[in-house]
Amino acid sequence: MLQGTVTNQTIAVNLDRDLLRSNALVETWAISLKAKPLALMHALKRTIRGRQPLADAIAQELPIDPASLVYDTEQLRRLDEARAGGASVVLESRLPKIWALAIARHLGFAAPDAEQAAVAADAEARAIPAEGFVPAAKRTSLFGRLRIYAKAMRVEQWSKNVLVFAPAVLAHRLDEANILIASIIAFFCLSLVASSIYLLNDTMDLKQDRRHPVKRNRPFASGALPVVHGLVLMPALLIAAIGLSLFLPPTFLGIIGAYVALNFLYTFYLKRRLMVDVLALAASYTLRILAGNVATTIELSFWLLSLSMFLFLSLALVKRYVELDTVSIEAPDEKRVMGRGYRYSDIDMLAQIGVSSGFSAVLVLALYVDRAGRAGLYQTPELIWLICPLLLYMIARIWVLAKRRELPDDPVHFLIRDWRSHLIGIFVLVIMLMATWL
Repeated sequence: MLQGTVTNQTIAVNLDRDLLRSNALVETWAISLKAKPLALMHALKRTIRGRQPLADAIAQELPIDPASLVYDTEQLRRLDEARAGGASVVLESRLPKIWALAIARHLGFAAPDAEQAAVAADAEARAIPAEGFVPAAKRTSLFGRLRIYAKAMRVEQWSKNVLVFAPAVLAHRLDEANILIASIIAFFCLSLVASSIYLLNDTMDLKQDRRHPVKRNRPFASGALPVVHGLVLMPALLIAAIGLSLFLPPTFLGIIGAYVALNFLYTFYLKRRLMVDVLALAASYTLRILAGNVATTIELSFWLLSLSMFLFLSLALVKRYVELDTVSIEAPDEKRVMGRGYRYSDIDMLAQIGVSSGFSAVLVLALYVDRAGRAGLYQTPELIWLICPLLLYMIARIWVLAKRRELPDDPVHFLIRDWRSHLIGIFVLVIMLMATWL
């Protein structure tokens, strides 16, 4: 809370508790894992040798950017009102002094002074704008906090993992109890792992997300959820996923390991590499289908994997296209966008490759029709041809919307919420049933 004196009108403010919406030390440590791992190692080395406390060692190696931190705007507003009335503000903080000084200069407050802050804190409280103030951490209800956790874990993105059911559905074996149960367990395993990866990405990309027009509203970037909570949730979700995977064939754990390894590589390295990043994204979706095969021991369909790779490569490319087209940068022909391996001048090439990849997925589906007839899975396999124009429409529409700047940065999320895509899905299901039974 804010305290001060009537005589000298000095207000002592606890920077860590009252102003910052997150732990600056933990945030800097998490960001440095990807951005400056060597600097973090040097800080740990000095701490182990007993030369400096860890916080001071990190502060010396990693200068803080006060503008990238999230502050309690309500508390800052009250402090501004107090300063307008003639009060002076002194910060007290447990952060390293060099960081606290940088934050104080950024906010326009007096430099941290332990003696002055103690005088203000011990003095008689006066009616500065403190009554009725509720700290940011206590303004959210329990249900609201649960929603924040669900948003951080991207629970709505779990719908992407329905791909694990694809092998059972296309093999016409989802009605078998053991196949259905195995697919459900695989779904939740992948969902928990995916949530842990989302938490990792969001903690590592705090700076970039806070500069992004949409991603700045994510729980960690906005300060709605402390980064330390994400660091605890990550291993907990992975352990839960490993526990569930014990009910599936041992090879399924290998798929989980491959999925985690791919996403770790993507987070720390691949996402900054030209074209490799989108291939990794497409591969992560294909791994979901492969997980369904392994969990249910259903024979692998290379047609399905090929279709998946082409289709999701197109969607990954449209994701990059939207990012390139919406982020404003200087010298677009030279500067890389948001830490990616792309320049703005690459945008037309990405569109060409993306559309071609999407149409290649339709071609794979068309060629599959003949094999489906010979496999005896369908009574009238020719009806599957009707899915081809629906898929062509969906792909073409996504790219047209991207060109119009009417597509969000996650096309898969868009498909999940788009009513036209739902209608296409219903048509596809009806066609598959007709091809099976007619």
